[in-house]
Amino acid sequence: MAVRTTIHLDASLAARVQRLIAPRGLNRFINEAVAEKVQAIERQRIEDDMREGYIANAARDAEIAADWEAVDLEGWPEWRE
Repeated sequence: MAVRTTIHLDASLAARVQRLIAPRGLNRFINEAVAEKVQAIERQRIEDDMREGYIANAARDAEIAADWEAVDLEGWPEWRE
């Protein structure tokens, strides 16, 4: 489904776009540009959420790792230098 909308571009930006894009290709260009920007924003939000989660759980994760430290190398051959 397509949605018709009106956008306003700065005159200098509109001139740059007109030099690069054929008039019939403007809709496709705008759709692709907006899709790329939306994807970048969504990706950044996911990364920010993940970073916050890692930071919020760092102490708990360190405790869990410490609990398992005693058996981490269990069953592995001892290395000699």
